[in-house]
Amino acid sequence: MKHLRHSTLAAFALVLAGASQTLAQDAPQQTLFTNVHVFDGVNETRIENANVLVEGNLIKEVATETIDAPDATVINGGGRTLMPGLIDAHVHMAITEPVADLRDNFDWMYWGAVSTIEAEKMLLRGFTSVRDAGGPAIGLQKAIDRGKAVGPRIYPSGPVISQTSGHGEHRHYTEPHPNFQGASPSFFNQHVEFLADGVPEVLRATREALRLGASQIKVMAGGGVSSSVDPLHTVQFLPEELEAAVKAAADWDTYVLVHVYNDESILRSIEAGVQSIDHAQLMTEVSAQAIKDADVWVVPFFSLLGLDAETVTKALGPLSAPKFLEVQGGARNQMRLLKEFGIEKVAFSTDIIGDPVALTKQNDEFKYRLEQWSSYEVLMQATSKAGELLALSGKLNPYPEGPLGVIVEGAYADILLVDGNPVEDAMIMIDYENNFDLIMKNGVIYKNTLN
Repeated sequence: MKHLRHSTLAAFALVLAGASQTLAQDAPQQTLFTNVHVFDGVNETRIENANVLVEGNLIKEVATETIDAPDATVINGGGRTLMPGLIDAHVHMAITEPVADLRDNFDWMYWGAVSTIEAEKMLLRGFTSVRDAGGPAIGLQKAIDRGKAVGPRIYPSGPVISQTSGHGEHRHYTEPHPNFQGASPSFFNQHVEFLADGVPEVLRATREALRLGASQIKVMAGGGVSSSVDPLHTVQFLPEELEAAVKAAADWDTYVLVHVYNDESILRSIEAGVQSIDHAQLMTEVSAQAIKDADVWVVPFFSLLGLDAETVTKALGPLSAPKFLEVQGGARNQMRLLKEFGIEKVAFSTDIIGDPVALTKQNDEFKYRLEQWSSYEVLMQATSKAGELLALSGKLNPYPEGPLGVIVEGAYADILLVDGNPVEDAMIMIDYENNFDLIMKNGVIYKNTLN
């Protein structure tokens, strides 16, 4: 009996030992950053001489005292700035070539291959999260999240929703409407843009984008540059059509962002309940006041100030160049209005499409914003403020474990180590190759040039 009891106890001890070993093996990996100055994405004053502990994919502790983490991999920051990974709130991850080429000359396999390559490059520019504002990026998001590809977190909008003859209209002149009886919608019509007219079609298009996996909805509410059939002055979708998209998105606990430039489109979108006004370079004091009063987000881009008509013609076609120059001409006035009206819900975005070379200039956006905003303000637009915007996706948020764009306990471990103090001089963010010494996303290091 005694022998049996000892055998049982021994077996129980082995089980406990095995369980302990399993628990040890399953313990999340820890990374401890020491000797860093932390820009937390919110406060202008850095946390000097700090330590940051990452456990798994989340930030576990931020402290100026020593952090006890004996099993952690220690990275001495050497006095660098530790800050949140950057967020670009308006990109098109799959529109990496001229639109006409993507429509006519490449198949979906080419799109996927090139998008994967460009996604990794974007992450290595320091952008750990993006909001994709339309296109076939849902599959790319899945590939990245499942570890099959490397790139930023993607908040996909799925196919954009456009009226006939709207900004999401890229048919050849003689090509039949994809919704007409007997038509065969192309890959472009099925995964890049939905044409919808009237409330029932808008509801169907919105719900279809949600079915495909959109985390928010993109609607074309005004004329655009890259499309050839809609002048910039046009106002697109009737009020009841815009309201239908907003209500359908709200039923899924998410929101609508709109492509707009002019006052009339902005005002109609706000009245319909839209939460994110994207672009808006042709706005005046009228819509600036409306944006301020409604407390909605503005997502402009100013990297277009560094482009010329020749580059745009190559990427988007000859019909787009005059429209581009008009939008470009309004950009600095827009910056002035946003600043003068004290509009604080401004997120960082670039909207660079159609040219892989232009994509390498993504970080140049910092330079142009510094014409009106301080380095601190621009950094907030690219971190905590953009993170707030992404969180509007509510229950459809694909990354619900923690906040983005901040360095606080419980936030996602999306981290940059920057050589210098970008809070004082955000111009150093442009030279990402030399100034970003470490890039971490979701607790995984993708670049580390520290000795």
